[in-house]
Amino acid sequence: MKMLPLKYKFIIIFAALTILFSTLPATPVAASSNRISLEEFKSAMSTTNSSKVVGVYVNDVMAVRVVKQSSDSHVTNIANTVTRFGQADKLGSIGLLAHNYLAGAYFSQIDIGTKIYLVYGDGSSKEYKVTSIEQYQALSPDDPYSKFINLDEPDIKVSASNLLYEMYGTNGSLVLQTCISKEGNLTWGRQFFIASPINKD
Repeated sequence: MKMLPLKYKFIIIFAALTILFSTLPATPVAASSNRISLEEFKSAMSTTNSSKVVGVYVNDVMAVRVVKQSSDSHVTNIANTVTRFGQADKLGSIGLLAHNYLAGAYFSQIDIGTKIYLVYGDGSSKEYKVTSIEQYQALSPDDPYSKFINLDEPDIKVSASNLLYEMYGTNGSLVLQTCISKEGNLTWGRQFFIASPINKD
């Protein structure tokens, strides 16, 4: 039997390891405090497009990039990045989606009254305050058309379309959404952080 040269063995092992690690889920991130001020973050995120939301900032919680949704169901797998939800735009709100094992892990440090800043491409920002936090169990976690149960009102079932409208149907609101993990299921439920704009005089 012919032996493979050593360099080819290394290439084969490297390729196998690359394939293995690409199939593993991303490592969970700790929702640790960011070490950057809002002004520093705005400066770092500044581009020439003033109308585009490029970042979201919560003091001592997160300073992350915002990317556009590439399809109706897409949520980015890039660390420290959230996805702008296209369906929310159609309903007049701004929705930001993140996996609970990536940037969505930061959301657990957000409470009612927390201030959230959207950062725009020209370096400006808009301030919001969290007014409610809603949690739902998905009866069919992997089905985008699952029915849901409000954890505060477990006797009531809500359709996916009604939940979408309830969470994102308030014009001008900001909604951060991530999944709730339970019993080893990363998509057991959904959590929504709903914020209203703070108008400065």
